[in-house]
Amino acid sequence: MKFIALVVILFPLLVQAQAFQIDKPPLPIDSLKKVLPSLRDSARVDCLNELARSYTEEETPRLFDSAWSLVRQAYAEASLINYIKGLGDACFRYGHLSQWWLFNSIEMEKYYREAISWYEKIKYNNGLGFGYWGLGNALLQQNSPDEANKAFEQSAFHFRKANNSIMLADLTDRFAGVYEAKGDFEKRFEYTKKAFREKKRIHDNRGIIWSFYHLAHIYQSVGDYETALDYFRQSLQKAREQSIKWHPYRSIGRLFLYMGNYDSSLCYLRKMFQFIPSDGQALAALGQLFMLRKEYDTALNYLRDASNAFTKANNIDGGTWVLVDIGKTYAGMQQYTRALQYARECLTIAKQTNNKFVMQNAYEIHWRVYEGLKQNDSAYFYFQQFVTLKDSLEDVRLKLQQLQKLTLYKVEAREEEQQARIDLLNKDNQIKQQQVQKHALQKKILGGSLAALILLSIIIFRNIVLKRKNEKHRRELAENELQIQKLESEKTKAELEQQATELEMQALRAQMNPHFIFNCLSSINRFILKNETEAASDYLTKFSRLIRMVLTNSKKPFISLEDELDMLRLYLDMERLRFNNSFEYNISFKNEIDPENIFIPPLLFQPFAENAIWHGLMHKQGHGHLEIALSIEKKILTCMITDDGIGRNEAATIKSRSAEKQKSMGLQITTERLALLNPDMDEQTFFNIEDITDDEGNVAGTRVILKMQYKDVIEAFA
Repeated sequence: MKFIALVVILFPLLVQAQAFQIDKPPLPIDSLKKVLPSLRDSARVDCLNELARSYTEEETPRLFDSAWSLVRQAYAEASLINYIKGLGDACFRYGHLSQWWLFNSIEMEKYYREAISWYEKIKYNNGLGFGYWGLGNALLQQNSPDEANKAFEQSAFHFRKANNSIMLADLTDRFAGVYEAKGDFEKRFEYTKKAFREKKRIHDNRGIIWSFYHLAHIYQSVGDYETALDYFRQSLQKAREQSIKWHPYRSIGRLFLYMGNYDSSLCYLRKMFQFIPSDGQALAALGQLFMLRKEYDTALNYLRDASNAFTKANNIDGGTWVLVDIGKTYAGMQQYTRALQYARECLTIAKQTNNKFVMQNAYEIHWRVYEGLKQNDSAYFYFQQFVTLKDSLEDVRLKLQQLQKLTLYKVEAREEEQQARIDLLNKDNQIKQQQVQKHALQKKILGGSLAALILLSIIIFRNIVLKRKNEKHRRELAENELQIQKLESEKTKAELEQQATELEMQALRAQMNPHFIFNCLSSINRFILKNETEAASDYLTKFSRLIRMVLTNSKKPFISLEDELDMLRLYLDMERLRFNNSFEYNISFKNEIDPENIFIPPLLFQPFAENAIWHGLMHKQGHGHLEIALSIEKKILTCMITDDGIGRNEAATIKSRSAEKQKSMGLQITTERLALLNPDMDEQTFFNIEDITDDEGNVAGTRVILKMQYKDVIEAFA
C-alpha cells in the first residue's frame, strides 16, 4: 500500500519526466495498471498515454490493439477536462501507432498536425519538437523530401528551445534521410557520421543502435554487404546489452537476399512476421526472393500483397519498387505485355520523383522485354538509357565507397587510441620516442611494400582477365562471322541489308558535317577580310551558336522539323549579315504543320538554301528574295525553296570563269542521304531543280522542290 501511495504522489512527475523520452524505456505495464484506478483528471490522462506507449514498445499485435483503445480513452477524457497537453500527447501517440503499426503516412500526417495544433496553444516546445519530428517522417514516407526538411527544421528549432540534445542528435539522422530521398548520398553519409558522433558524445544508447542500423543501410547501398551485416549485428548486440527491444529482422533478411543466401533471408523475413504480420517491406522482400529463385507464381502472390500494403499506407517509394519487381517477374515469365505495362508505370513515377535507381531498373525491364520480343531497335534504345544511367550512378557509388573506406565506429575508436598513445609518449623519454618513430617508419615501409605488391598483383590479374576476355571476344566475333556467312534465309538477308543501309546513312551524315563546317569557316574568313571588326565579332558569335547546334544534331539520325528550321534561320541570318542584308528570306507553312512532331534527317534544307544564295542571289544586281514554303500531304513533306537570282545557266557561266574549281559536295551528299532514307521512291521524286522565267521568257530565278517521307516522334525513336 505504501508503494501504491508513493506512486500516486509521484506519478505526474514520473510521466512528465518520461514524456517523449524515446531514449528511455517506458514505465512497467504492471505498475501503470495498478496505479491507474487511483488517478484522476490530468494525471489519469497522462497514465493512459504512458500505458499506451508501454504497450506499443512490446511490439505484440494484441497489445497494439490495446494501445489504440487506451489512446482513444485518453483523448476522450482529456477532451472532457480540456487538458490541452493530454490531447496533444494522445494525438502524438495516434500518429506513432499509425507509423509503426498501420504504416499509414496519411494517418500519421493527420494526427501529428493535430498534435502540433494542441501544443501550439500552450507553447510546449518539447511537444512541438516531437510533433514536427513525426510530421517530417510522414512527409518523407510520402516522398516529399523538401516538405519533410521544413518540418525537421521546425522540430530542431523547438528541441533547441527545450534543450533536448537527444532528439537533436536523432534529427541529424532524419536530415540524412532527406538527402537520401533527394539522391544526395554524400550528404547522407556526412549527416549520418555527424549523428553517430553526437550520440556517442551524449551517451544516447538507443540512438547509437539506430546509427548502427543506418550505417548498415549505407554500406548495403554501395554493395559492401559484409560490413553492413557487421553493423546490423552490432545494433543487435548493443540492444541486448541495454535490454532494449530491437528487431531489424526485415533489413537483415533483405541483406541476406542481396548476398544470395536465400535460406537465411527466408528465415529472417518470416521472423519479422512474428512482430508485424502484414509488413509491406518484408512481403516485398519475400516476393523478390522467390522471383530470384524463379518461383514466379509465389513471387507474384507476395508482391501483390506488398503492393496492397504500400497502397493502403500511401507509401509511394515502397510501392514503386514493388512495381519494378512485378515487372521483372512478368518478364521472367515471358509475359512481356504485362511486364511492359508495369515497367512504364514505374518509369513514369520515377521520372516524377527523380528516383534514378528506379529509372535504371525500369530501363532494364524495357530492354529485356524488347530483347525478348526481338524488337532490336527498341531494345538497343533502352539498353543505351540503362547503361548511361548505370554509369552515372556508378560514379555516385564510387564516391561513397571512397568516403566510407573506414567505418565510423572504427574511426572513433582509432582516434581515442591515438590520443591515449600520444599521452603515453609524452611521458616517455626522447630515446623511446625515437624507437617508436623508427618502428612506425618500418611499419610504413612494410605496409607500403605490401600495398605495392597487392596493387601489382591486381594489375597482373586484371591484365590476364582482360586478355582472356579479348580472346573470347575475338572467338565470338569469328563465330558470328561464320554464322552470318551461313545465313541463307531472305529475312536474314533483309536484316543485314537494313543494317548496311543504316551504317551508310551514318557515313553520309559524317560527310555532311565537314562540308558544312568548311563552308561556314570560309564565310567567316571572307567576312573578316572585307568588313569591320565589330561586325565580324557578331558574325563569329552567330557561327558559334550554329556550329554548336550542328555538332549536337548531326549525331542524331533524326531531329525535329522545328530544330532543323532553327538551324536554317540562324544560317540565313549569318549569310544576310555577310552580304550586307542584300537579300530577304521568309519561311512559311502552306497548311497546318506541327514541327515538333515531324522528324527528318539533320541539315537537309541548308545545302539548297546555300546554293540559292551563293549561286543565285550573290551575283544579282539589286535586292534579292528567298522564299521557303513547307507543306504536308499523305505522309510526304514538301519543301519549296525559291530565289529570284540569276538562274542556273548564268551561275554556271560565272563559275567557269572563277578561279575556285573545288566541286561542291552538298547536293551530291544530300541526294545519297535521301536515296537511303526512301529506297522505294524514284530519285527524281526526292528533289527537282527548275528555272523560273518571266512573261518574256527571261530567267527570273530558280526553284527547288524537295519531297520526302518524314517520321513522327514514335517512329523516330522506336
